[in-house]
Amino acid sequence: MCKYYAHAFVCKHVTLTFASFCQPASMIQTACGERHIWQTIRLEEACDECKVYYPTTHTHTTHRRK
Repeated sequence: MCKYYAHAFVCKHVTLTFASFCQPASMIQTACGERHIWQTIRLEEACDECKVYYPTTHTHTTHRRK
């Protein structure tokens, strides 16, 4: 099984990115049909398709009292 990174977005969508070949696939440099998630990377933003529904907000603005 070839290894992939899974990118988990806040909108619950997941994308896979190739990471490394398994031993049999490394000989021909072509990914096999089986995918193994090597590591899941959690992202604090929506995927490109969902950014309309999850607009970015600036929560780090500071308001000083006088």
